[in-house]
Amino acid sequence: MPEPTSHEHVYGVSKWSDLGYSTIDMLYLRPVRWFHQNVVERLRGPAYPYYHRKFNPVKTIDQCEIQDQVCFYEAEMAYLREKRIDTMIVEILHDRLTRCIAYEGRIDALDKCAKEKDALFESHANWYQKYGEMGVPHSCVDAYMKQKHLMIWMRRHPEIDLKGWAIEREYENKTKEYIKSIPMPMEIR
Repeated sequence: MPEPTSHEHVYGVSKWSDLGYSTIDMLYLRPVRWFHQNVVERLRGPAYPYYHRKFNPVKTIDQCEIQDQVCFYEAEMAYLREKRIDTMIVEILHDRLTRCIAYEGRIDALDKCAKEKDALFESHANWYQKYGEMGVPHSCVDAYMKQKHLMIWMRRHPEIDLKGWAIEREYENKTKEYIKSIPMPMEIR
């Protein structure tokens, strides 16, 4: 026989407890259960998973009026939320790369974990481009100014690779050549 749930009463133990529980159930619990089942659950709507929460669009700092302090606050909170999310994304990608390297081994990891490494490198470069080198007490105004200055700089110097892909590929090729130059038994390679 299944165990009774917390809101069920086990009848037959004592007739006085049965009478007391049935009275309380009739007067207080049954109307609350009826209201919850027939009104609250029908008005609630479909269940929404917490991890797919969508926030209402908020104006960015460049769209706020000059004296609108509420807009400044909302833009600052949206900026901090985006920064936390971007930081978590970088941490998750780093964890994936670490697990891939641990699973594949250090020698094969350069070839087999290239997709994870590229995703981490791209994400970290984007994070650094958006949030890096701004100092500890910074706000969305500082990030906006950094973005503006970066766009001006990129317009003036279009030939420079900001994300460093060329340097990363050169380092990766040197590492592969070095690993291949190490004398090892054939079964380890």
